[in-house]
Amino acid sequence: MDVTCAEYRRHDRAGVTAHDRVRAYYQKKGYGFMRTVPGNEIENRISRFQKLLADRGIDLALVRQNADLYYFSGTVQDAHLFIPAEGEPLMLVWRSWERAARESPLERIRPLAGLSAVAGEVRDAGLDCSSIGLEMDVLPAFFYNYYTSRSWPGVTVHDITPLIRSVRAVKSDWEAEQIRAACRQVAEALEIVPEVLKPGIPELELAARVEAELRRRGHPGYSRMRGWNQELGCGQFLSGPDGALAAWTNTPGGGMGVNPAFGFSAGPGKIGPDQIVSIDLGGSVNGYLSDQTRLFFTGAPPETVTRAYSAVSELQDRLAEMLVPGATAGALYEYALDFMSRLGYQDHFMGSGRDRVPFVGHGLGIEIDEFPFLAAGNSMEIVPGMTVAVEPKLVFPGIGIVGLEDTYLVTGNGAERLTLSPRELICL
Repeated sequence: MDVTCAEYRRHDRAGVTAHDRVRAYYQKKGYGFMRTVPGNEIENRISRFQKLLADRGIDLALVRQNADLYYFSGTVQDAHLFIPAEGEPLMLVWRSWERAARESPLERIRPLAGLSAVAGEVRDAGLDCSSIGLEMDVLPAFFYNYYTSRSWPGVTVHDITPLIRSVRAVKSDWEAEQIRAACRQVAEALEIVPEVLKPGIPELELAARVEAELRRRGHPGYSRMRGWNQELGCGQFLSGPDGALAAWTNTPGGGMGVNPAFGFSAGPGKIGPDQIVSIDLGGSVNGYLSDQTRLFFTGAPPETVTRAYSAVSELQDRLAEMLVPGATAGALYEYALDFMSRLGYQDHFMGSGRDRVPFVGHGLGIEIDEFPFLAAGNSMEIVPGMTVAVEPKLVFPGIGIVGLEDTYLVTGNGAERLTLSPRELICL
């Protein structure tokens, strides 16, 4: 059935729009948290991206990755989204075309018969393929080879990854609203911790109880990461010495995990008395994420822990003051490293030994690892609209991880903290 999205909507029953039907369906099911992305949001994002394409002489961008598809179309249905430097986008959907037509505000959405039909559809749509941009950081080699050898042999290929990530780094008011809601989601879920966190409870049980609260509030149960082979659920639950264990993930701590296949976060062991418990949670509302870490202790913490937490808290406040328009992302990391070095914590900052990570914060939005990275050598300038998770942490082998994390929105007046949970060390 070769019809456009506009034609599909014109034939929709009783003249009800696609967005109205999506909302009505989820309201009927009782899922009041479901929202579709407003059309003006999508239009603005595409317009900003098209300006970057035109400036760099790229005729056509092909978007394939889920997070990028959602950002530019409002749906993650399996599709080829073509965005020209000028003109209307074309979305070719393998499956499910009907859902894409209902969920996305784009007008030119067509069903796709198969991969071999892509080039013909683009040609029939009158799109210029003299040069094409691809998401080179995430596109599988199979598709790259297919597009460049079969769909458009000899075409000039550009990497559009930096352009996409730069556009996504600056959030609109609507996006900030979703991230605020994700922060509230985490704060509400974390309220259960003092009730359930007792010596003897398995890490997995604690994780299950808190994650259930997140799911009741609309969390899908996983969070998107862009980095190759990086995986993340609702967050990290790290207790005692296991909290200091490194893992393959690009994080300060890893945790034991349930087995070597998923050696990350909560494991089968029980939380003991007089142990550090770090809970690093990511909220998720309408695809938008928050990131927050809070620290607990089962008993009376020793001076080594309270002193380390005091250092982390002071550094967090100072970094928040530095998170202003015009600052460079790398400068915040260098300041943090110097701060912890002066206190004698340089060997424990953001990991230990060879497993330390060279950053102290990261952007987030629909992925947990967005621009900007507060990382060594990063010259990216901080601008209003960026959302940044700042997470100074100290890792002590044999003891655990001491850290704090908050999500901030950069405004013209500085950084606004969006995460809501109390920040003091909570002793239980």
